[in-house]
This record gives sequence, C-alpha cells and structure tokens, in this order.
Amino acid sequence: MTRILLLTPWVPWPLTGACQQDRFSGMKQMQALGNDIRVIARIHDFQNKHDIEAAFRKESIPLILVPHTKNKWKLLLKNLPAIIRNPGLLDGAALEYLDQHYLQTVKKAITEFRPDVIWMEYCTHWPLLRILKPFGIPMIVKSSLNEPRNCIDEHGGSLVARIKALPKYIGERTVAAESDLVLAITPDEEKWYRSLGGKNVAVLPLRGLSKCFARKIHTPKDVLDVVFLSSNYNMGHNRDAFLFLLKNILPEVRLKLPGKIRFHLTGSKFREQWKPFLADDLRYTGFIPDLGAFLATMDAALCPWITGQGMQQKVFEPLCRSLPLLTTKTGGYPFIDGKEVLLCKTPQDYVEGLRKLLDPAVRNAIAESAYDKAHLLFSEEAVKGIVKRTIEGVMK
Repeated sequence: MTRILLLTPWVPWPLTGACQQDRFSGMKQMQALGNDIRVIARIHDFQNKHDIEAAFRKESIPLILVPHTKNKWKLLLKNLPAIIRNPGLLDGAALEYLDQHYLQTVKKAITEFRPDVIWMEYCTHWPLLRILKPFGIPMIVKSSLNEPRNCIDEHGGSLVARIKALPKYIGERTVAAESDLVLAITPDEEKWYRSLGGKNVAVLPLRGLSKCFARKIHTPKDVLDVVFLSSNYNMGHNRDAFLFLLKNILPEVRLKLPGKIRFHLTGSKFREQWKPFLADDLRYTGFIPDLGAFLATMDAALCPWITGQGMQQKVFEPLCRSLPLLTTKTGGYPFIDGKEVLLCKTPQDYVEGLRKLLDPAVRNAIAESAYDKAHLLFSEEAVKGIVKRTIEGVMK
C-alpha cells in the first residue's frame, strides 16, 4: 500500500464546480486504487468546517484543515529576503505556502505519516518543492491551468496583468524543472511544460468527468435547445465567451436560422446590464443543482473558447453526455472535427454547425462518436490507469 500525502489549496467542498469535483474525485480514485492517503487543505472563513469534515469522514478520507493566511502583507515582510532571492514569491498564491503554521503542519504530517509520495494540487505549491526536498520523497505536481497565461487572459491582456503574471511564470518554470513529475491537464499544456524544461511530464484529464457519462438518443425537434455552460460570469473567459455568443453568434443565428435555435445560459453572477438582452431564444437558467438531468434535456452544447486556460469542463462534459459540441478547440485532445466535434472559428461557422445539427441523424452520429472517444480518454478506468502509472513511476 502506497502512502500519499496530498496537499491541496482551499478544501474542495461543496462540489459546486469543476475544480472541486476534479480534486475530490481524485482523492476517491487514489483510495480506490488501494493507496493510503492523508489530505492537508486550506479553508476559507466562509466555508462550513463542520460540513466539510463530515463529508470527508463519510468517504473515510483523513483531513487536516489549515486556515488561509489572513495577513499576507505581514507574511511578505517576514519573507522579504526570500522574495529578493526569488521574485516568484511576489505571487501571493505561492507566498502563502511559506506561512510557518502551514509549513509546520506539513512537516509534522511527513514525520508522522512517512509518505512514499507527496502529491500537490495546483502549481502554486511550488515553494514547497525546495523546502521539502531534504525529505527525499518523490513530489508530483498536478496542474489546474497555465497560471501566467490565465492571469493575462482573465484581466484583458493589460500591461498590469502581464506584470502580475511574471512571478507566476517563475513559479511554473520551477515546477517544470524541480518536481519529479508534472501532470498537465491537457495535451497542449503538456507541450507548454516541456517547453519550460519539464523532462517528466504527463497528462491527467479532469477526474470528475468519469462521473458524467450518459448516452442520449436524439429525436426530431422543431427548435433545438443549445446549452452555453458557465460556472460564473465574473470569470473573464466565461464573460468573453458569452459576449461572443451575444454579439456575434446570436445575430447570425436569428438571421439565418430564425426560430430554430434556443440558447440556455447556465452559471451564477449574470450581470444586470445583460438581462434586457434575454429573450425566448436566449434564456438564463442560473446555477443548475442537477446539471446532469438538465443536460439530458438539451440537444447540443456551444462553447466558444475565446480566452482562458485550465479545466474547461464545459468543453468536455457535453461530450461525455452525448451532446454534439460546437467549440473553438479541444486543448489538444484528439477529437476529430466533423466526426466527434464541430470546430468553429467564426460566427458563420457556428451557424453552419447548428444548421447541420437540425438533422437528428447528424446529432446522433456526432454524439455517439464523441461519447466513445471521451470514454476512451476520460473514463474511470482510463484515469485510474494514469494515476496508478504515475505513482508507480515516480517511486522507481
């Protein structure tokens, strides 16, 4: 039995988004493979500690909670010499891991638990790679997104955003060079880590996708229900994609496919200034508690990948649920355009794709092929296989 100490940022509970589902599913998969795991996670003040501990007890996952550092300015001043030596620590998300209470908690867990592997979720853990190196334990870092690129995208590509991204770039280079293995989230991200000098890099897809598989038979309909998936509209990439739909795709659809397409917008924090644009063919559903049941009522999914990095569950979940998908790209995963997805660049491409999907035979053919490819890549068996090989590989 392999002992794994799993370090994760804010504790993934409740399971309201792709990130939480991914990390919590990963813990359960590690256990299902016969590993003995211990989890150290940060907790925010607004998170319910009682509910979190109850959820982890139910799954028999040992959990140690450490409050987030509240006074980061004090932490910054205390670690000023280290920051001068390594400006990457100007990234507050990484600096937090120099908090002495957190470090003492991690070192105590290593001494008492004596793990065979240390698994870190999110590359912001990179300062620990050097601090924990003397223990001689293999360290795996699981990425969630390209941190510097995401920082730039989420803030409109401004000069300020590019300056803020510089420390994150230093952190990502450290992860690539000094971890025993980096797990990228997409094949495209794997290439990026290799370009940073990563010699041991692999791909681990979203682990929560394994719970999303459902086959659907598409039948004739006069109006197609097309879902636009978003977690919340305060995130720049979700906002950019929605505005592209609103300003570029929707007018073309109304002109060329009048009365044939009905869009459904999911997600929280929809802005007041957008509500006047809602209509019978553009509906806002808000947060959906049972997303699987809701998607079963949809005929297709539309996801313009304009900006942003990371998990992009809104791209891959529809494929697992037998929904034809219109999107910009698939992160390097080998979905074939025209057979398993419909790749679109322009508003006209999206309109033409939607026109094809009016035919239920086309919807069924694409949905079935997409489901089969997604199952090959994202199933429980596929993901567990990657995790098993990863852990065995770093212990050799």
